[in-house]
Amino acid sequence: MSLTLHFARGSSATIPHAVIEEAGLPYDLKELQSSIRTELGSPRANFHTSTRIPALEDDRVVVFETDAIILHLLSKPEASLLMPRFGSADGAKFLQWLCYLSSSPRAAILEHTYPERWCRDGYAQSEIRENAARKLASHCDLLDANVSEGNFLNWGFTALDIYLTELARWSSDFELPMWKWRRLERIIEATRHRPSYERMLEMQGLDWPTDAKAESQPDWQDKIIKYWQG
Repeated sequence: MSLTLHFARGSSATIPHAVIEEAGLPYDLKELQSSIRTELGSPRANFHTSTRIPALEDDRVVVFETDAIILHLLSKPEASLLMPRFGSADGAKFLQWLCYLSSSPRAAILEHTYPERWCRDGYAQSEIRENAARKLASHCDLLDANVSEGNFLNWGFTALDIYLTELARWSSDFELPMWKWRRLERIIEATRHRPSYERMLEMQGLDWPTDAKAESQPDWQDKIIKYWQG
């Protein structure tokens, strides 16, 4: 088995990268330079089916799209402990929340970070960012009400904990980043200190936000209530 993860620094490649490290899979890491990315795009190209990163080469198989890469990795025996058995009740919950993390909080973070992708008007971009912040807070309310204590699922530590933690790191410039919710904060704090996650950050030259220190929970509960009240 020969794995190569193609990545760009700061891209969502961090999530499958941390999954690979957690599973202990042998792999190579190859950075795709921005100058090269702009020259790609042929639909017949190998892993360059688009300029989207990450892309995973697994012998002769090439996979892109973050969630597809994660599920492909979880099919490996070495990574089997990072997902409940496919077809089980816990496995169904895993798939449900994997799709939710990708389509909801991740989408809100992207809107907040890159409002220019949706419009050119500066005032409208400010509105997009404000709406994205409200969306993320709503998503965090739902997540915090449904995750277990200490891990995302009662089943135990899974790739969902990694996914959530990396989204939280991306949310550091929000007024209410994701670690400000009590249950989410416990999961995030535990996961970000795992050796596999720390290795991923070091290898990609990334840092955990220095101000990501949770305040006392009652204070933040009050701030969340005030935030929703406008």
